[in-house]
Amino acid sequence: MSSPTPLTISIEDAKTWTENWQKNNPNQPKAFLIPADDLIACFNTMDIKVTVDANGKLHLEVDRFEPAVRSYLAIDTNDEAHLLIVGTSTTDGENYKDHPENGVYDFTRPCPSNCDPKSILFHANPSNISK
Repeated sequence: MSSPTPLTISIEDAKTWTENWQKNNPNQPKAFLIPADDLIACFNTMDIKVTVDANGKLHLEVDRFEPAVRSYLAIDTNDEAHLLIVGTSTTDGENYKDHPENGVYDFTRPCPSNCDPKSILFHANPSNISK
């Protein structure tokens, strides 16, 4: 089964890192809103098995190595940002091979315009702040 506590970073690091990205890349997306159904569809292409514990939490059944997806930032011909996700596989737990032939999932709800401006990870651009 998967680890009950996935790898996370502190809120302070998250705030600093997102602020660094958003300050240095003001014309790039701040975030992507990812529908859970799309993640599940991607997981299904990877034959990931899950169990549900007594608290209703999902856990991955891991055979040998932790399953992973890979995400790609992309810009279409209309200059709209996309976050593309593909399932991967590994035979050694180190090298993960993409499997776009199983589906490339397009998470097309970038921020802006799908933002949570009240999030502690959302940093307004100084040029966008009204005086």
